[in-house]
Amino acid sequence: MKYKLIPLCFFMLWSQVMLAQTGLNTDKKFYFFKVWGFLKYDHPALASGRVDADSVFLTTLTAVDAAKNKAQFNSIILTLLQQLNAKIKFTPALTKPAVKMLSQNVDRRWFTRDSFLSPAIGKQLQYIYQNRYTDSLHYYYTPRQHGDILPHEKPYLVADSLNVPYAYRMLAVAKIQAAIDLLFPHKYLMDSNWDLIVKKYIPLFVSADTRLAYETQLLRLTAPINDTHALHFYEGMKNRRRILKTQNFPPFDYMLINDGKNILVTKVIIPEICEKAGLMAGDIITHLNGQPVAQRISWLQQYLSASNKNALLQRLNRYLTNVLFVTDSLQSTLTYQRGQVSKTTSINWVTGKQKDHLQTLTDYINQKLAPRYKGLELDYIAPGIIRFKTDEEDRFLYGFADNKYLSGIDSIFNIAAKNKGLVFDMRGYPNWGGFVNMLYNKFGHDKQPYAQYFKVNKQDIGTYSLITDFIEYIPPSVKAGNTPYNGKVVIITNGETLSMSEYNTMFLQHLFPNSITIGEQSAGADGDDKTLMLPGGYNFTFTGNAIFYPDGTAAQRKGVKIDEIIHPHVKDVLQEKDTMLQRAIEIINGGK
Repeated sequence: MKYKLIPLCFFMLWSQVMLAQTGLNTDKKFYFFKVWGFLKYDHPALASGRVDADSVFLTTLTAVDAAKNKAQFNSIILTLLQQLNAKIKFTPALTKPAVKMLSQNVDRRWFTRDSFLSPAIGKQLQYIYQNRYTDSLHYYYTPRQHGDILPHEKPYLVADSLNVPYAYRMLAVAKIQAAIDLLFPHKYLMDSNWDLIVKKYIPLFVSADTRLAYETQLLRLTAPINDTHALHFYEGMKNRRRILKTQNFPPFDYMLINDGKNILVTKVIIPEICEKAGLMAGDIITHLNGQPVAQRISWLQQYLSASNKNALLQRLNRYLTNVLFVTDSLQSTLTYQRGQVSKTTSINWVTGKQKDHLQTLTDYINQKLAPRYKGLELDYIAPGIIRFKTDEEDRFLYGFADNKYLSGIDSIFNIAAKNKGLVFDMRGYPNWGGFVNMLYNKFGHDKQPYAQYFKVNKQDIGTYSLITDFIEYIPPSVKAGNTPYNGKVVIITNGETLSMSEYNTMFLQHLFPNSITIGEQSAGADGDDKTLMLPGGYNFTFTGNAIFYPDGTAAQRKGVKIDEIIHPHVKDVLQEKDTMLQRAIEIINGGK
């Protein structure tokens, strides 16, 4: 018995040593990344661009990896700080107090609280912070808060057939970690602790020895930030179809219903395929390859970031996106309900090699995406009720000659003002940002802010300051028209109401204070987005500024304020009727 225990004891001891070493390797990287991100945005040498942040990272990473214990790691980081500090003359960071600050994300106690870092390093970091870079022209941040591309981020392009090298993978994690730590105003609203998420994924990026594995971890690391601006990050992945298991297209259109538990077949596109499978419009799909639909949604949430579930469901409803169904094989099984009967069937997916079917799908998509109206024709959805659709408003912009542009727009609003109801359909992204300004030129009545807009405080990166200059909300060229509107106004929103569309919705709610907002929860990602270039040439986009209502109500994750929640009715969808639009007409006509 004694001889049999020796190998077991040895194995247990070896396992403990390996676990300790794995933990050490992760901790070394985590705290190195944390220190480097702070230096990138706060150290005068790096934040000014005099010293290249990426070069500092790449040259230090090798030494960090070689450190055999915590003491050696601390020695390396302390030497790095001393070398950087020797290159500049520090001056105290004199900051101008802001009227109102957003600082929920800030917790610099890690300088001294985290025992992995030595007291000497903590003192150095505190000194750097006290003498941090405060110039408005930050080398790694946009000159204006509206700018979206974060500057001076190298792409480190690699051929699609090759993996991104180890050092660049580590740099990618460090860049994402620093961006969320310091440039994402809503870290405090995340469902999970960001530091723990980063620690979890560091070893997975280390072992990501293929391009597929690297891209997979990029999506899994960023999905938990719970930000709809980051939802389309997957579109830049070379292996997105393999990662999400979506190679082909369904022969029918669809819509998620019952809070994502089921899929409604809304329209047959390729009749012969659907007839063979016995599937028809109105069928309700409950399982995909034996898996409940809700499980597929949960699986996708590991890869797709969204501020709230409704925003994710709306994106999955897009036929062109083709992410909802598992179509990595040519055939799948679907379980569906028709009335009280449940059936299971096999169905073939449409592949790119089926030219006739693919052309049918293309024609269907083009027809679906085509604008309802062109030119200057007003969209009368009922007698005396005009709809303005946010993603079709540019037709008014281009419909008039340049010298008749302002008078032409005014004539449109003169007609609108004489009607009994206006519907602003915000289910989409505005294709003309100036439309709301033109509304203000006609119907504007005051200069009270309709939102609280917080931008990055460059004097203290990681905090956000309230913009109080009214010209940032309404351009100086726009003047209040003070034309009263005596009719009823209804605003419609859903998960496609994103970013500028949410901001414009808040504007409309202020412009027409008696308006009624109906529909579904909006995307919950108001505020200008920022795009960070990552090694391998990947654009990671996230919300970079914070928007609140004037009363302090948050817009991030929650979405805009809604007076009446309305979901599409299955019967209406199958009859190609718009439940929300019908409700808007009822409200304007005096219905309860």
